[in-house]
Amino acid sequence: MATQRTKAIAMATIFFTIAASTPAMAEDTLFSGESLNAGDFLENGPYKFIMQGDCNLVLYVNKTKALWNSRTNGRGTACRATLQNNGNLVVLSGSDVVWTSNSARGPNNYRLIVQSDGNVVIYGAALWATNTVQSRKRLF
Repeated sequence: MATQRTKAIAMATIFFTIAASTPAMAEDTLFSGESLNAGDFLENGPYKFIMQGDCNLVLYVNKTKALWNSRTNGRGTACRATLQNNGNLVVLSGSDVVWTSNSARGPNNYRLIVQSDGNVVIYGAALWATNTVQSRKRLF
């Protein structure tokens, strides 16, 4: 019995050691009530939607080409992008709103997705998008 317990503890230790050392995969979805703090991002393939430290929310393709941005660089400190429970995406500096998607529709479960075509969309119903759909030919 002690041997089985020792084996179980050893296996759990190995599992948690491997899990802790494995880098987490980036996700492509932000849900209602969640935020991207400075340096946090969502990504899908070559597309990266990042809340930068300068308070600018930016969508990049291939790490360097900006497809869209909130034009809020330098307008706040310790900014975060939050998908509110009403479907509105906001960039906040403290409690001050420095940018809004103007997509509030009322309480519901919303999600913002970085799509594989380069478009960032808020769904509940499609409420807001960066309108940056890219054809496959233009990426390479």
